[in-house]
Amino acid sequence: MKKYLILLLIPLIVACSKSQNKKTEQPISPQENVIKTKAEVKKLPPLTNNELTLTEKDFGEVIELKGTSHPVDKIFQVKECEMIALDSILIVKNQINTDMFMVFSLPDFKFIKSFGRFGRGPGEFQYPSLVKDESGEFLCYIYEKVTNKLFSLDRNLVVSELPVPLRRGRKSYNDKQLYGLAANDFLYVESIRRGKAVFRVNSGKDSTTTTMLKTLAFSEKHKNWAAYIGDFGVNGKNKRSVFAYKYFKRLIFLDYKNMVSRVVSFDMPSKTKRGNPLSMMSPSNITHYWGMSSNDKYVYVLYSGRSPIQVSKELNKSSGYIYVEQFDWNGNPIKKYKLDHWGYFCVNKKENRIYLASNTDEHPFVSYQLPVE
Repeated sequence: MKKYLILLLIPLIVACSKSQNKKTEQPISPQENVIKTKAEVKKLPPLTNNELTLTEKDFGEVIELKGTSHPVDKIFQVKECEMIALDSILIVKNQINTDMFMVFSLPDFKFIKSFGRFGRGPGEFQYPSLVKDESGEFLCYIYEKVTNKLFSLDRNLVVSELPVPLRRGRKSYNDKQLYGLAANDFLYVESIRRGKAVFRVNSGKDSTTTTMLKTLAFSEKHKNWAAYIGDFGVNGKNKRSVFAYKYFKRLIFLDYKNMVSRVVSFDMPSKTKRGNPLSMMSPSNITHYWGMSSNDKYVYVLYSGRSPIQVSKELNKSSGYIYVEQFDWNGNPIKKYKLDHWGYFCVNKKENRIYLASNTDEHPFVSYQLPVE
């Protein structure tokens, strides 16, 4: 049971396996490296400062999706997994032997290579996180939370450190969640005293500017950092960001150009416990949102609505299930899906398919076709 409870608690840095992982050197073809960067930007309706209160009925009927399993040669234990799906490749953060990252081709899930050795030395990682790149210059960025450093991953799968000095937060470890607008321009959320806030950092040749855009704390009864754990997404083309709270059924959409925000909350009894970080993260506390994949048109958020204890009992008997709620960038509900597996997810760049890494199945990858609009 403990192996499932850790999925919804603050991740711990795991020890490195002593076994060596043989990398398959199979460069990505030029066609697979192509990323469209000049897509037409559809202007969104203006955001207004208000609060939108919803009920579950506002999504309409829940759409149940049946997943397709994709066997792969490289079997690995799904744990602390993150994924970014581009046009024809899937980038996965999940330790496999001594490496922290893997790359697979899409749609066939053919293993390309693993990279990013676990360790404390130069070019090695301990607690990294994948960061999306808006510009298309790179496949993505990598943020190392232990050293507070940023790296780029280019189209040849070469990792390079970026000269972006990130300000250290108030906590003993770095909990930033970042989004890359460009190699010198990032948005991020980070814990602050009695809450969390959205920041923007711009790095030039001679100076770096870090600006707080908006605080995310909203409850006088909940003033510790753990109350505001959640997920962060950005639509840089339309100057929008979104944050979904783990322990509240609540999201906040921000127009960071005009500094206008809209809160989306649900009309339901509040059962969020108050207390210190340890009590907030109790496995008996209900988890609402705990995963996000944002793209040009929509925001997709994983929704549980159960406690880790409840989920653990379900996973001991089956592959579990998880919901995905879909919103537009003004916070309006679009659809709600029910996936027939539990795990970590992302939505591909074309926004027509969900990829899920299942922590209960023999073969880790499951895909779901989204309904045609």
